[in-house]
Amino acid sequence: MKNTFLPALVSLLSSVALHAAVLPEAQKIDSLLKQEWDKNNLKPNPAAPDDVMVRRLYLDLAGRIPSVEETAEFMNSREPDKRAKLIDKLLASDGFTSTMFNYWADILRLTDNTKGKTTAEAYAEYVKRCIKENKPYDKFVSDLLTTDGGVWDSGAVGFYVRDDNKLDHLAYTVQVFLGTSIVCAQCHNHPFDKWSQTDYYGMAAYTYGMDGGKGNNGVLLPDVKRKGGKLTSVDPKAFKTMSKEDRKKALEEQKVQREAMEKEREAKGITKEAIAEVKRTLQDITKPLRYTNIAYNGDKLPGLPSDYKYPDAKPGQTIHPKTMFGHEAVPVEGETRIMAFAKWMTSPENPRFSTVIANRMWKKVFGMGLIEPVDEMTDSTVPSNSELMEYLTELMKDKKFSLKSFLRVLYNTDTYQRMASTTEVPLGETYHFTGPTLRRMSAEQIWDSMVTLAKGNVDSETSEENENLHNYLGDLKLLLTTVREKGAEGLIEISKRPDGSGADNVKKMDELRAKAIKAQNEGDKQAARQLTAEAEKLRKQSSSDLLAAILGPERAQGLRKGYGKSKNDKVEFDKAALASLSKEERRQAQKMGASINLTHRASEISSPAKPGHFLRTFGQSDREQISNASDDASVPQALALLNGPITAVLSNPMSKLRRDLAVATAPEQQMDMLYMAFLCRHPNANEKALLNQVIADRGDKAVADVTHALLTGSQFLFIQ
Repeated sequence: MKNTFLPALVSLLSSVALHAAVLPEAQKIDSLLKQEWDKNNLKPNPAAPDDVMVRRLYLDLAGRIPSVEETAEFMNSREPDKRAKLIDKLLASDGFTSTMFNYWADILRLTDNTKGKTTAEAYAEYVKRCIKENKPYDKFVSDLLTTDGGVWDSGAVGFYVRDDNKLDHLAYTVQVFLGTSIVCAQCHNHPFDKWSQTDYYGMAAYTYGMDGGKGNNGVLLPDVKRKGGKLTSVDPKAFKTMSKEDRKKALEEQKVQREAMEKEREAKGITKEAIAEVKRTLQDITKPLRYTNIAYNGDKLPGLPSDYKYPDAKPGQTIHPKTMFGHEAVPVEGETRIMAFAKWMTSPENPRFSTVIANRMWKKVFGMGLIEPVDEMTDSTVPSNSELMEYLTELMKDKKFSLKSFLRVLYNTDTYQRMASTTEVPLGETYHFTGPTLRRMSAEQIWDSMVTLAKGNVDSETSEENENLHNYLGDLKLLLTTVREKGAEGLIEISKRPDGSGADNVKKMDELRAKAIKAQNEGDKQAARQLTAEAEKLRKQSSSDLLAAILGPERAQGLRKGYGKSKNDKVEFDKAALASLSKEERRQAQKMGASINLTHRASEISSPAKPGHFLRTFGQSDREQISNASDDASVPQALALLNGPITAVLSNPMSKLRRDLAVATAPEQQMDMLYMAFLCRHPNANEKALLNQVIADRGDKAVADVTHALLTGSQFLFIQ
């Protein structure tokens, strides 16, 4: 009988040699991969040394290169499980929150360039908080799907506010969370899959009742109308059985009631003019409430389009909820359709939910999914390693959808901690994961690494809560609550002015506008502009007065001013460090960041950055499509590094890089410091010889030349 103990022992010892803290789940993954290597006569990539691993771990888990101090701390440690400890440290860091936010912002298409800007920012903050708290992924998805109420209750309402078109939103939802592209079936039966157009509408029926996002949504504000009294003298149902004479008598009584109500309202000042003024001013002061609310309407169902052409249904036919695969999502007592849908989607028994997120996380760690593309699964999809995919799916369930716990296993595998594969996998061929794939940094990783070189570790500046935003949302909630509670009559009452001018404002505005139109028609444009400006001033004053009456002067002023980010983009310097500089160096320092603001991480600036920004140049997603980022090289990228302001910022006297270089006295030490800052390692023998030649040839310009060379080199831009 063949002795299998010795080979197994050798394999185990090799595993321990890579890192001491061996997780059983990580060992299982390595074992499953080894089976594939043996089948295909492959050898795993060599083990990655510490200098490669410290840089890779910081980039993958914190989204940036480590600072010189962080690199030194890791490299100088003699603890056998220092890699595992660093993984745990980074998983618990604010840097992890930042980089995972960038990851999900790309997938969920988070953007503040939208109509509901305040809601979008609250949504982004909500996602950051969920990441930081390590909210289980199934709970995160369920909460997004079932969100209800105003943005002041939960930023999750931004999930639905993101898209005006409910049918489009359903396609994005299924693609993100179930890895299935069904968008084609919105307009016709899917040409490459089994989904029909009625299947699509059956899925859309679950989320179709989510109303909100447009205007004031109707449901938000009271019905401000001059209504008559209701028929109170007789039961409306009994009215139908009355004789003609009794009906006439009842209607006369109704008329008397209405006339009495009219007199009572007029005595209170509730005139047609007052109602008209309140309606107009409400439209103005409630603009901030637009795109801030989601309310579930269980009676709403989608109808097939008028040009529906298939025999299984008719154009315009109402479609009831039906899942596309798996068991049906039937609400139990106390549940709505959307609750049943969320429970069905996130169920461990759902044939795709767990697999999709496990595959996404695998791709994030190793650079390629076991299933590619990750969001175009079909019934015929076969993973590159079926046994491993099945294990990862079960592991995700065992970890109760804790993404941190799941990632901790993947990062602790021997396979992840091997050198990256530098050969591109040919189209159609299978990659057997002998190590992670060689990847270029994402746009956000490049930017955040630049910030690290310029300012050092700024992970703690990642914001999960913005005080200004929450104050603003509190004012919005107070406005809405007051408007609802007061109703039409209450709003008219509080809008009255002591001088009695309120009732005349509408007439004045109408008169001014009429005069402006007349002046315009007569060719007197100057008079028309002046009259229009006067009417606009009067309108704003009416709105301002009503808002102040509802919220109070101080809070009304804050709401009119609008929400502004509380982040301080001004670069702050240590006073003692500034005092040590020459006058010219202080002048240069004050200019730091003027041309490119390397003060905040990518997760803390506009999402996405504006076109033309460094981030967009390097491939940041425009957030219009799912996972729309690019890591392709381009001429503008080369020009940005060669001729852009980055080098000037890094060479500024107050940049972290320049201050690190100032500690090194000899030119050779400065070169060593540059390599540690950019590449997390010392230069090798060949590089040292070349650097010595550069020092000899370029003198004082050598540091700038080498900085530029490292900044633009592939060793810096790629995650090895």
